[in-house]
Amino acid sequence: MCAANLELNQLRVLLVEDNPDDAFLLERHLRRSGFALEMIRVETASEMLHQLKRNLAPDVILADYNLPNFSGPAALKLLNSTGLDIPFIMFSGAVSEETAVDAMRSGAHDYISKQNLTRLVPAIERERNEAATRKNRLAAERALKASEARFQSLVEALPLGLLISDPSGKIVYANFAVERLLGYSESKLLSGALTLSEISPILTEHLHRLVVTSINFEPFEIACTTVNGQTVDALIGMSVLDSEVADSSRQIAIFVADLSLQKKSEEVIRRTEKLAVAGRFAASISHEINNPLEAVTNCLYLVSQSELPSDARHYLDLAQKELNRVSQITVQTLKFYRASTKPTYVDLHELIETVLTLLESRLRQMSIEVTRDLAAQPTLFAHDGELRQVLANLIGNAIDAVPEGGRISIRSRSTRDWASGRDGVTLTVADNGLGMDPDTRERIFEPFFSTKGITGTGLGLWISREIVANHQGNIRVRSRRTSGENCGGTIFRIFIPAQRESAGAEEVQRVGEYNIPTDADTAAAGLS
Repeated sequence: MCAANLELNQLRVLLVEDNPDDAFLLERHLRRSGFALEMIRVETASEMLHQLKRNLAPDVILADYNLPNFSGPAALKLLNSTGLDIPFIMFSGAVSEETAVDAMRSGAHDYISKQNLTRLVPAIERERNEAATRKNRLAAERALKASEARFQSLVEALPLGLLISDPSGKIVYANFAVERLLGYSESKLLSGALTLSEISPILTEHLHRLVVTSINFEPFEIACTTVNGQTVDALIGMSVLDSEVADSSRQIAIFVADLSLQKKSEEVIRRTEKLAVAGRFAASISHEINNPLEAVTNCLYLVSQSELPSDARHYLDLAQKELNRVSQITVQTLKFYRASTKPTYVDLHELIETVLTLLESRLRQMSIEVTRDLAAQPTLFAHDGELRQVLANLIGNAIDAVPEGGRISIRSRSTRDWASGRDGVTLTVADNGLGMDPDTRERIFEPFFSTKGITGTGLGLWISREIVANHQGNIRVRSRRTSGENCGGTIFRIFIPAQRESAGAEEVQRVGEYNIPTDADTAAAGLS
């Protein structure tokens, strides 16, 4: 006999039998039928259980119906309690139809008479084949479950969001990436209360066309609505999962890629390009105005040599100081990010009064009330010309923003930045003007962005922020647009350290958002 046939006819039998003669006849019958037999006989439940716990389980169990201390039905019950899938064939000397039916109902695979063993071999072969089929099917089911579990884990771990929807737009599945992106909980997404149209109406439009045509779209960008009502940019891909079924039963997979980081990167690149253009533009302008500045400086010098009244002499000195500041700004602009002069100890309050004196005619013309609440220790180690430029920009913008008869509040306090632990001065410039909408507020520090039409350059606030940053401080803004009975207003708040960090520290340090506008600031700006 070849090796393949020998392996095929290997048979391990567990025999539950108390009669050695019957066991001998049974063994001889099976060997004559061509089986390479390994048969173990047991008579008690403990012996049977011991054999079932062996590593090599039997191929079939043959059990006599009646034994002195055991029985075929008891053996079958013991096998079922182990959970093993082993063919069980009951046999007995006298077989009644009722006994056979009871045995089959209890789970026996067949019932054979000891007087007629001709059915035994076919029954064993049949049950072995069926057991092998069940084993293969169970293995396939386990493999399928394992594959589904791996796929589920993979989908849940994907950084790419996945939604599955029915044709009506009801969400039937959502992975964790979608929950993280949109902020909805799993229960909310799958409850049926949330549909694709609430995430984006555009999704519903594409969904209906896709269900009818089954033609996949090219990926497209949309703004998805999150749980808190905000929007997030996303790239969407859609595909029909089961195009062979009826339209009403189809499911659609919707892939959602978060574009927020990409949009931010594009915005950074856009701003960087604007900065480069601004730098070249500023350098060009500063170069062109150097010659006329020199001529004006000479003229002022000649005027200063003449006999002048004290008031005229005072205004001449102010003009000379401002001209010196313009000259300093032009030189600084050529270098742009490096300070043009060495910092000195300056009096912030004196700078404020100087700027207000220069703007006094505009303030008087528009009947604007200026309130001062200057309680800070004013001495700072800074570039006085640069700080004067910042103050002129902020107060000048406030004058442009308020209506005739408006109010501007200037407030200073000695404070500490708790993020760095550094002492300094906080200066607040607040007005009760029209205020700004959120879109405008987001862009006011961009170069060349202006709300003043042809009269504005769009560089004032951008340069002011760079100056404050170079002084290792920060500048913040809070604004509310006038709407109906709600008054608007704007608050600019800057923090300047009293002492700059020693050389070797970073030249530009962004201070954290810890200096929150106070109630007094809010009231002064009309934002209370």
